[in-house]
Amino acid sequence: MTVMTFFAHPDDAEESCGGTLALYQKLGRRILVAIATSGDKGGYDLKPAELVAIRDKEARAAAALVGAEILPLGIGDGEVQYNQKTLGLAVDAIRAASPDVIFTHFPEDYHVDHKNVSKLVIDASFLASVPGVNPHTGAIDKIPQIYFAEPYTGIGFAPLEYVDITDVLPVKLEMMKCHGSQVKWLREHDGIDILDYIETTAKYRGFQCGVRYAEGFIRYVAALRVAPGKVLP
Repeated sequence: MTVMTFFAHPDDAEESCGGTLALYQKLGRRILVAIATSGDKGGYDLKPAELVAIRDKEARAAAALVGAEILPLGIGDGEVQYNQKTLGLAVDAIRAASPDVIFTHFPEDYHVDHKNVSKLVIDASFLASVPGVNPHTGAIDKIPQIYFAEPYTGIGFAPLEYVDITDVLPVKLEMMKCHGSQVKWLREHDGIDILDYIETTAKYRGFQCGVRYAEGFIRYVAALRVAPGKVLP
């Protein structure tokens, strides 16, 4: 199995499904982390070019903790639009990964980049199997399954499937700590301790499914998307 995360910003995968990625690593799965934006605007004191370099380094350090490869698209923060260009970028990224499953944003998330990435992933993951679309990269021979991860603060999100991350919560927290610039930004901009938030959310989802810590997901159900067998670790 090849696992892909496709989120908007450099820390989104870690916050949303870092524990699940750590479990996939234990199972020996190939993991690829696609990041739509460069993270160039998530700071008060640094210029965009400085932030890009910092956040790329942070993302690679976090990915290394679960043996993941990075696939950066390089779009500016707040600039992810749903159009033919970005759809083509998403198709090419998915073809590069050739994943069996993709984790992405909940469609009703709060951030414009998150919402547009979610739609791009849904549509591009189908188009990636169509030979006439972006023929220079070559179609993949499958239509990946998609799981929506919990949005920031969880408002409006009711998980239908859960992953027990009790044994790997420390790994998830270490992954998030790699994103020091974003930990600082969220504290200054949103007034939140993201590490405490991650643990609190995991504990609440764990309470719902009878374990200590968990991550919750909603499976995208549509024609050609549902296959028998277990996908989540």
